[in-house]
Amino acid sequence: MSYTTYLFDFDYTLADSSRGIVTCFRNVLNQHGYNDVTDEAIKRTIGKTLEESFSILTGVTDADQLESFKNEYRKEADTHMTINTVLFLETKSVLLALKDAGAFIGIISTKYRFRIKELVDQHFPGNFFNIIVGGEDVKAAKPSPEGLLLAIKELHITKAETLYIGDSTIDAATAKAAGVNFAGVTHGVTTAEELSKYPHWKIMSSLEELLESDDQPTNNKPSADKKYPVTDKAISPVPASSTSSASASGTPSGPRRRKMINIWQILILAVLLWLSFEEGENSNVFMWAFLLVLWYILTTRRIVPDRVLDFISPWWTPCKVRLRALRIKMIRGKQVPVASKESNTCLNCGTVYTGSYCNRCGQSRNTPRYRLSNAFRNILGGFTNIDNGFGRTLLDLLYRPGYMMKDFIAGKRILYFRPFQTLFVLAALYIMAVQLVDPDALKEKKKASPETQRQEIMAAREQLQQRIEIAEDSTTKEMLSIAIEKLNNKLEDIEVEDSTEIQKKGLLIAREQLQKQLQKQLKKAKPPTQKEALEQTIENIDQSLDKLKAESNTKKPNIVIKTGDDDNEDLIDEFVGSSLSVSNKLEKVVQNTPFLQKVWNLLHSWGHGNKAFRIIATLPLFALATLMAFRSKKNKIRYNLTEHVFMQAYIACQILLLSIIVLPFNGSAAVNNLYELPILVIFALFCLDYKQLYGYSWWRSFWTTLLMFLYSLILVILFAIVVVGLLIAAVYILETIL
Repeated sequence: MSYTTYLFDFDYTLADSSRGIVTCFRNVLNQHGYNDVTDEAIKRTIGKTLEESFSILTGVTDADQLESFKNEYRKEADTHMTINTVLFLETKSVLLALKDAGAFIGIISTKYRFRIKELVDQHFPGNFFNIIVGGEDVKAAKPSPEGLLLAIKELHITKAETLYIGDSTIDAATAKAAGVNFAGVTHGVTTAEELSKYPHWKIMSSLEELLESDDQPTNNKPSADKKYPVTDKAISPVPASSTSSASASGTPSGPRRRKMINIWQILILAVLLWLSFEEGENSNVFMWAFLLVLWYILTTRRIVPDRVLDFISPWWTPCKVRLRALRIKMIRGKQVPVASKESNTCLNCGTVYTGSYCNRCGQSRNTPRYRLSNAFRNILGGFTNIDNGFGRTLLDLLYRPGYMMKDFIAGKRILYFRPFQTLFVLAALYIMAVQLVDPDALKEKKKASPETQRQEIMAAREQLQQRIEIAEDSTTKEMLSIAIEKLNNKLEDIEVEDSTEIQKKGLLIAREQLQKQLQKQLKKAKPPTQKEALEQTIENIDQSLDKLKAESNTKKPNIVIKTGDDDNEDLIDEFVGSSLSVSNKLEKVVQNTPFLQKVWNLLHSWGHGNKAFRIIATLPLFALATLMAFRSKKNKIRYNLTEHVFMQAYIACQILLLSIIVLPFNGSAAVNNLYELPILVIFALFCLDYKQLYGYSWWRSFWTTLLMFLYSLILVILFAIVVVGLLIAAVYILETIL
């Protein structure tokens, strides 16, 4: 018997993926409380569909619940499957020998095709397999013969020259239903006795036995690589009509794949790109529209032709593998080292123990002698008093922030620095960086003195006067004269304000001196007439000060609010007058109490440039908005408000860390702003964090983050309304008290 086509099952036939499969099943089952399922039971389901496997392991028959299990399994497989799958030792040599003999080679499996290609692309050229049919390419899974029959049709071969190799009774039943000869291999958990109950050509303990038989593939058939085009991508189930037409034409039907980009999409991209260059510097609307449309097209269409893909495949495939490894590393993070099983004597207390740390005093077994390599680290740790988790936290905040927050909330906290401690340390580092880059930003900007304002106005007036002498147009001269007149009025106002301030200072000094005299007389028991005279004098000074303040307030520009209702206008005027009266009385109380005045000055100086305080004040707002935006029942992961506050603290640390990094490049510091970064960059960071935290796609993360910012805006408006209401109530209460 001669075979020209060898079609293989994948799991337990060509590769051992049991470790990855068990890990994925175990993680999903543990999340739902099925902790009593054994690894052997999981392995016995390999080869079945995911729905059938979960139904067998859990007893669940609800279709929606099984679909949920399947989706969770796929996400776990993105992390654990490929890296935990290895080819059997003889797989590569056997497949190469069959290929050299001119045979067709294919894979028919219930595993997803892209998952199979992730592994085989690491070991074989891109056109090695003539066909790969995955679980997504058929309507009915094995033991339905649909996948095998589809491969036979696509490769234009007969059943008699086809051999299907598998490891389970499901594979044997599939070959029987398709009318194809079957060869069993006992790599998996199915025994030779179980396989022998089905029609078979051979039961093997290793794939190498395919080469030991005298029934080798003949070379009288032209090479598969030469006669038919090779397809190793999507193979869709072909309807009968299309199949017959394809067979009549003599060529296999094309694989199911994304369509090429069309001319209209190219024109839209070109127009948006042109508009992005034409729009002003302060607008980036068309640039972001171009990026979003390009992103959508890249996810739905092919841009690069097949010939180009074949040309770049040899060097692009290793890059894909490394990117995949980087993503897996991002998801896993730093792994806890395996505890040593060797016994060790603690250098601190002399206790003999096994493991990495002494179970009596907690000292690490890694306690080397001081050398130059570790002395600097020890000295630096003594100054900063920051453990190793701080550096690890900063590194993870840069490239895996969402995964790090997920690990921290889940309980992996020994590896990371706590969020609020990290925030305070980074705030201190930010202040140090500002002092080095832009020290003037930390200084509180005071109002220019009257003398400085007077000099600036006089210099501007002289320049306008010179322009009047040069100007020939009467209209220009008139406009310049009006400007000079306004400057003169401003100069007069400054003179009046200056004189008022001088009077205030004189009255305050006199009042302070009289207050001291009054206190001395109270101690010495002077006649009451002198005390009353001093008190009357102090009261007269206070009245003069109130009069000067009232005059200065009336000279300032008035804000007129037109409501169309006289009663409302009277109410607003009454509230403004009451608030000014209350503020003046409170200011007087603070000035008369030295302790309160010092506390007020301390709070004012401490609040200027203190980013940590302002950032912490915004954390509950963003936490509540995030809780509202991600409250969908579709989310498997649910966090409470307190956990969201801690996660927002980490996000604030991430933004503050990037602010410190970009500060030297900016050359100036925006101390009064919450962050140094532009709002679009902050929005992108939130998208990245939520994508990693919730396992969303980029598109879903974008819209959910946008919804979170909308909720934040609504909460700010509601908070402002509440604060204004409390201020109004406080003004009327204090007015009655004071």
